[in-house]
Amino acid sequence: MLSYEEIVKIISDLNLWGRVQETGIDRKDYLKTISEFSGAKEDAVVIVGIRRSGKTYLTRQFLKNISDKTKKEQTLYVNFEDPKLDLHLSLSLLDEIYSAYRTYINRNDFAWIVLDEIQNIPVWEKWVRLMQEKKENVKILLSGSSSKLLSAEFSSVLTGRCLKIEVFPISFKEFLYFSKVEFEKDYDILVKSEEIKRNLHKYLRYGGFPKVALEENENLKKEYLKEIFEGIVYRDILARHKIKDARLVKAVVEFCINYFSSLMSANKIRNIIKDIFKRQVSPNSILDILKYAEETYLLFFVPVFSYKIKDQKLYPKKIYCIDSGLINIVSLKFSDNLGKIYENTVAIELKRRSKEIYYWKDSQQREVDFVVIEDKEPDRLIQVCYDVENPETKKRETFALIKASEELKCENLWIITYDYENEEIFDGKNIKYIPLWKWLLI
Repeated sequence: MLSYEEIVKIISDLNLWGRVQETGIDRKDYLKTISEFSGAKEDAVVIVGIRRSGKTYLTRQFLKNISDKTKKEQTLYVNFEDPKLDLHLSLSLLDEIYSAYRTYINRNDFAWIVLDEIQNIPVWEKWVRLMQEKKENVKILLSGSSSKLLSAEFSSVLTGRCLKIEVFPISFKEFLYFSKVEFEKDYDILVKSEEIKRNLHKYLRYGGFPKVALEENENLKKEYLKEIFEGIVYRDILARHKIKDARLVKAVVEFCINYFSSLMSANKIRNIIKDIFKRQVSPNSILDILKYAEETYLLFFVPVFSYKIKDQKLYPKKIYCIDSGLINIVSLKFSDNLGKIYENTVAIELKRRSKEIYYWKDSQQREVDFVVIEDKEPDRLIQVCYDVENPETKKRETFALIKASEELKCENLWIITYDYENEEIFDGKNIKYIPLWKWLLI
């Protein structure tokens, strides 16, 4: 057990009252949401997202803004991935840290507390529930890299609502801001279009992890991305779930990333992995690995759109990866994948915008990439087509969009392209063509 004095020494390095903290570039939209949610005193605020997406910097930015209005000593930040705490990760550690903070830093004043990577503490939700019930003079924000923090299981234990904020790697808008490409006037987007396109190429190649985006050296970018990927596999999947077969887990995850923007079933993955390993692989093992990869936000899966629940269960899902930079350090050559990279980027952006999405496919194998749902009905159909100026490609993609429009009774039709922009009438239906760089800035 650590003494109060030892605890204060350990946590002081990461706190505003311990030393000056690097808070990075403000992500204003997220900060606004955190501030709004944190005003609801009885509700739990949970900030989740993939490792290295910027959650720690966001919470530091939030605490710094708070301390500018109150006192630094009224903030407490604890990171439960701190190696100095590794041997002491238990429920009692939360009590010890809180008591040490109240003894030495802030005895009586209101406190804003951020518990980062809280999923590393067993049954942490019981401690938070107790603090809520005791009506301690605090506001607790929880942060972690597992979507399980948002589960109904945890929400039911906590008092009040569970207000969630999902943090993604930076959007293309944020990437331009990080790159100091700013728009003061409406026409700046047109004037700076070539600069925007050059930045889009960088964004697609190296993705949106903040540290990667800010690094100029390409070799270091790749090393950071490898480090992030290894951290997800070894810490967030293998260590967290106590899995011993690291080779199998890594193979499944790498296989899924290599088949991003594609239809894939657990059975197909199992059969391919079985051929590679030359041994039987349990179907449940594959399903578990896919579930864990989704919990870490590394992968997400998009089902087919159907009014029949049975179809949604029978049809394979489409696999997407949360960041194109990770794709490009795991997958094939960048230039060979641009069409799929475009589709994957659209999928991430739709998730970032909190859209409910599906794909559409009919018995003739015609396919539409995204069916966007609003109020339980199809609101928008989106095709992603890099090479729309190829007549055969344009005809195929447009025809599938028209067929989906007729079946789903949806008239809001979009095709996202490399650089083609127009509105065209096809079979009496209006189709909007828009370049990816411009759509990402809408």
